Amino acid sequence: MTVVRDIISFIAENTRKTGIPLPAPRDSLYKWAGKLGLPKSGEYMLYTGGLYQLVPYINSLVAQLESLTTRKTGGLALRFAKAFSKIVDLSKITKPRREDVEYAESILIAVTQLLNSAGVSYGYLYENDMYSGILLHDLGLAEEFAGHAEKVYRRLRETGVSKVITVDPHTTYALTTLYPKYIDNYNLEVTNYLELLYGKLQQGKLKFQGEDMGSVVIHDPCYYARFLGILDQPRKLLEAAGYKVLEPRRTREMTYCCGGPVESISPKLALRVAETRIGELREKSSRIVTLCPICYANLSRASSENETVRDIALYLADALP
Repeated sequence: MTVVRDIISFIAENTRKTGIPLPAPRDSLYKWAGKLGLPKSGEYMLYTGGLYQLVPYINSLVAQLESLTTRKTGGLALRFAKAFSKIVDLSKITKPRREDVEYAESILIAVTQLLNSAGVSYGYLYENDMYSGILLHDLGLAEEFAGHAEKVYRRLRETGVSKVITVDPHTTYALTTLYPKYIDNYNLEVTNYLELLYGKLQQGKLKFQGEDMGSVVIHDPCYYARFLGILDQPRKLLEAAGYKVLEPRRTREMTYCCGGPVESISPKLALRVAETRIGELREKSSRIVTLCPICYANLSRASSENETVRDIALYLADALP
């Protein structure tokens, strides 16, 4: 338990100091957009919350955590890392794989392509695209989460933001359900991009090529399925894009966990859960659709070369004209 407490303390301290739960450069959250020339204003502001961008660092640190938590000296090693981080930027030591960074960026680029195709008027926050703090809440750090939420909300309001587009279930849940509980006079209109795209699809403002794209099996993330009710929208979008959507044994509101976000404190437990879920998904198809960066990170770790685990934004962007 000492090691677990140390890990949680490390995440909380890093978030307090840098605004990010993991040792990562601050610009890792927004540098993906630099070459796209995204506007800085629009009817909506695209707020990613940084979770997709942090997945490469999660993947990199999971290996470090496995080492720290399996050795008898794990607690001592982590306490050394905490002390060492005060004088050295750990992001220079723990480097994500380039292919992981490129994959995360490709998902966000696909989201912008879909929004553009649907005619959505939006801008991007760039350096004001801050991490939502959701991991603090997931780890039971209510006070720390409340403080971080206040900082994020204040920054958004200072930049004149009133309507945001979110791109993952964790960030969407944080802004729609949790922030109002901790922030007085909370006033932010939050729309998940899948909900927005589905609305545009119904209005005839989003069109796909209409080709047969084959079968896929869908994995519902817990926050979308159990708390946000975002279930039909991704399925209808995939079907409109030409995919035949198959359902695993445990699906929709009864979806099975991907293993996250416990990977931050128990990578082995997360992997065991993910292996169970991959087994259920592969029963229906080798092409697995994820809707969440944490689900992708855990399920891809448990998958074999026989499965393709891929984000829904990429599947949908493939079917654009």
